[in-house]
Amino acid sequence: MSFIYFLGRFHVLVLHVPIGIIVAIVVLEALARREKYRNLEAASPFLWGAAALTAIVTVVLGYFHFAEGSFGSASGVQHRTFGTALGVLITAVALLRLSRFARNYAPVYFPASVLMVLLVSITGHYGGNLTHGSSYLVEYAPQPVRSLAGLGPRRPPVTDLALADPFLDIVGPILRQRCTSCHGTDTTEADLNMTTYEGVMRGGETGGTIAAGRPEFSELMNRITLPPDDEAFMPAEGNTPPTPEQVRIIEWWIQTGAQSGVVLGESDIEVSAEIEALLRAELGL
Repeated sequence: MSFIYFLGRFHVLVLHVPIGIIVAIVVLEALARREKYRNLEAASPFLWGAAALTAIVTVVLGYFHFAEGSFGSASGVQHRTFGTALGVLITAVALLRLSRFARNYAPVYFPASVLMVLLVSITGHYGGNLTHGSSYLVEYAPQPVRSLAGLGPRRPPVTDLALADPFLDIVGPILRQRCTSCHGTDTTEADLNMTTYEGVMRGGETGGTIAAGRPEFSELMNRITLPPDDEAFMPAEGNTPPTPEQVRIIEWWIQTGAQSGVVLGESDIEVSAEIEALLRAELGL
């Protein structure tokens, strides 16, 4: 299966090829409807054929990638469903466009190309959910839009360090920025969801991620402090790791009990001058 997984990772690279061809098709089909550009119609069968071929390869690689088992969320299933539908439909239209009956269905090709763009957009949306999380597009949207997406009010910006929640305002945003593309709601590598405090504390398939009060025994600290060329280093796959300052903040948070639901000014959490400077810089104070 390792070789299948290896091939599947190329899905995220190859998928851009049929998208580009589909965009070219819709432009060509729109222009070819005008007498001035009728000669462009000759390129249509070749583009449809290329789109179908590359779409089939992309779908197959997508299934290989899906086999890794980390994409079983609703977004993952929808991405696979719409991607498969796109591959099937574009192949059907391509076969028609390349057949001897092609001219009989000339009025069909432009609407079909528009439909392909729509399917690409829907498929890409769900694919984006897998890589950025389902709330990525609406994270900074006005609250009415966030509500339509099922999101509650955003936490107000911290203007006073004493009013900051150590997880919700400081550590949580670091983890969402650096970790949740792989360990989120839509993509849960190693069965680890780091979008919430509960998910972080629950850990994943290798056990607990956080040992409160003991950063040296915390899997999270172990992974983010390994040499970057170590296979176990996180974040993986070339994603941007936490900065040294953010690593120090995470270590401090774990050392002081990995708390959430409190504010620094009303807790017994120790904040040294070094940590205070790091926290203020992280919060932009």
